[in-house]
Amino acid sequence: MTSKEIRAQRAKLLIDAQAIMSGKDVTAEQRTNVDKMLADANTLLADAQRVEQLDSLTEQRSSGRIPRDTPGASENEPAADTRSWQERRRAANKALRFFLSNDAETRAKVEKRDLSIGANGSVMIPVGVTDPKEALQAYGSIYDVVGKLRTVTGEAVKVPYLNDTANLFVLNSAGITTTDPATGGVTSQVDDIRMNPILIEYSLIQDVGFDLVGFIEKACRLRYLRTASKWIVLGNGSNVSGLIAGYTAGVTGNTTLVTKYVDLTALLAALDPAYAIGACFVMNNTTLASQLMNLVDLNGRPLFLPFNDGGISGFAGTIFGIPVKISQYHPNNGIGNEYIQLGNFEAGYLWREVTTPDADAPSRVPGMGTIMLRRLDERYAELNKVGFVAFARVGGVVTNPGSVGGTPAPVVSLTGK
Repeated sequence: MTSKEIRAQRAKLLIDAQAIMSGKDVTAEQRTNVDKMLADANTLLADAQRVEQLDSLTEQRSSGRIPRDTPGASENEPAADTRSWQERRRAANKALRFFLSNDAETRAKVEKRDLSIGANGSVMIPVGVTDPKEALQAYGSIYDVVGKLRTVTGEAVKVPYLNDTANLFVLNSAGITTTDPATGGVTSQVDDIRMNPILIEYSLIQDVGFDLVGFIEKACRLRYLRTASKWIVLGNGSNVSGLIAGYTAGVTGNTTLVTKYVDLTALLAALDPAYAIGACFVMNNTTLASQLMNLVDLNGRPLFLPFNDGGISGFAGTIFGIPVKISQYHPNNGIGNEYIQLGNFEAGYLWREVTTPDADAPSRVPGMGTIMLRRLDERYAELNKVGFVAFARVGGVVTNPGSVGGTPAPVVSLTGK
């Protein structure tokens, strides 16, 4: 595909995403789809930039080179190198193999005019570079399902609780008493966080053929999402509280280190039906694979039903018709571990991000207005390197309005026995 076609595809994707977010009552699933669409749009932008860069490099390489069959003939018109990238790569590999040969006659046939000789007699051979193969590690879907609060400043924000569930109508003959809702709340504060600098050599920036800046931006986003997912589950000991410590109520397993059908039905019964809308099961992948995939109901039917497009969409499946979300920072089944949680996490947790009105400012990582990316040119200049460092301001609070009235929480936990 050409750069123009890729950009057209990206523009359509952004229009579709905008149409979804412009609708009323946007669901958590739709937000997840929009996040995926934005990630795909960033990938398409990087692909378009790669195509444009390759086109530019091809034009540069197609001029100014002396033909190999007439060395030293500067009076001749420079001929274009019409070989493809794969052909040039194969030629470089062939030259390397010839050079490493022990046969002096074979080495004498090697083309050496384009090889630079180092001070110690070593030979530097140009090597082509493909797009890097990146190591992956899942952080799960917990960031996608919790509530979000984005503010343009970092001051403390009060999240009030109102619990009127204990109050009912009474007969007119009953005595008049006041029945005010139980009130309370939690305060959201933020931490200033930093990513340690990524150092890149200027020579690498000059030589690489892939989108290095795009790679750094992607690395910042993934580091942030892994950090957010871990802190949402476990807390950070400062201004981010965790789901595990925040929701210990629920049920305890019946069998030591084994999950049974009755455990999940008891967990479902522990969640108030008011929170069933938008609810999901959350657990790590090991728990899903080793504890739940072989479970059957009383009629011998599989309890866990996988989504057919799980390998594409990343969504696991359902239990009792309720979606299962993966959170790799939830613990395994162990004594006293809240290893499976069920509930409406958008109602039960609030992740705080400080952003700016202009989230597309050059200093912000595209698609993530929360992350401020800084380029450090002077600090590492003597090393001929440039540093990239990222900053953000975040916080997280458990939002359990039932805690002020002693009523069921929006999230319940299955604790290992």
